[in-house]
Amino acid sequence: MSDFYAAVFGAGICGTAIANGLMKKGKKVLLIDPFVSEDAPGPPVGMVNPATGPRAKLCWRGKECYDALRAQLNTLMAYVGGEELISDCGVIRPAITEKLAKNFKRALDKYDWPEGWIRWMSKEEVAELNPEIAPNYGGLYLDCGFTVYVDRYLNTYRRYLREKGVVCKYEEADYSRMEGENRFGIDLEEGDSFSAEHVIVAAGSRTAGFEEWEHLPLEGVKGQVNWYGADEDLDWEHAVSAKGYSLRLGKKELVVGATYEHHFDGLDTTQEAHERIEGKLKLMLPELPNRLTKKAQLAGVRVTTPNRLPVIGRHAETPNLCIYTGMNSKGLLFSHYVADFLANHLATGAPIPEDLDVNRF
Repeated sequence: MSDFYAAVFGAGICGTAIANGLMKKGKKVLLIDPFVSEDAPGPPVGMVNPATGPRAKLCWRGKECYDALRAQLNTLMAYVGGEELISDCGVIRPAITEKLAKNFKRALDKYDWPEGWIRWMSKEEVAELNPEIAPNYGGLYLDCGFTVYVDRYLNTYRRYLREKGVVCKYEEADYSRMEGENRFGIDLEEGDSFSAEHVIVAAGSRTAGFEEWEHLPLEGVKGQVNWYGADEDLDWEHAVSAKGYSLRLGKKELVVGATYEHHFDGLDTTQEAHERIEGKLKLMLPELPNRLTKKAQLAGVRVTTPNRLPVIGRHAETPNLCIYTGMNSKGLLFSHYVADFLANHLATGAPIPEDLDVNRF
């Protein structure tokens, strides 16, 4: 008998979500990631905004994804008590061109928005909300939108999983098929060895380094952000999304992004990217850069897929080797709803939606 039902490689947004999904089904889970801990630095903030792109399209299964994420956030916030993991600040999407205004107004009727999620604001209302916002033709306000303090969220999540019985190992590990048996051997760098019925690769941009999955059409996209400090309190809390995004982090801090770099050699930050991000900030909040000082510049890689949806499922030749990756720019929003599909599939044989299944490639 195996020590674990599943060994999950990767303890980021995907890995924590699938570990949680299997744990809730009574499965014993080993969570492995050498690059994190329960007090690791990481991305400071992320935005949850279901109105996607210049047409403000309601994202794939938006309400289901949103409800699943909020349910888990409620669980974590109850667990952690007073520590803030999110800011229920809303998101303003100013229409800084007439074309965007037309697209945004069309989106209000085109998609089946849940009640209370989204509304149109005139340019006068936008100015009253935030006089710093660039001249505009009105905008969309997403009352449902919010900011996640990502590093706090993930560190809390790992601690929560460990205390709920998930075995967490923050060290290098390898897996291999056990000869003559339908399970894997897991060898950890510090000497422990285990066995698992399933291996789930949920390693984000490192997934391409797993030989069995190198054939997938996954693309890494590098994103850089600028982290600013202000001398005085900023007068708003909401996130701003227009040709880029601006997210509040405390009363005097702001994170602005992001670049979308399809060709890159590493994760070093660059002056050219810094200037591009400053340009995005000036488009959104034109007078603000004069009152900010850059505190840091950060870079990371998101994994994209041809249809911009996650990839989950079983390996064609090794069915108990599984994958969860390809979160694109909606990782937080997709995370728990998609994880539940994979957890249900593994535990009960429930089908995976065709547009998520790894076999679509």
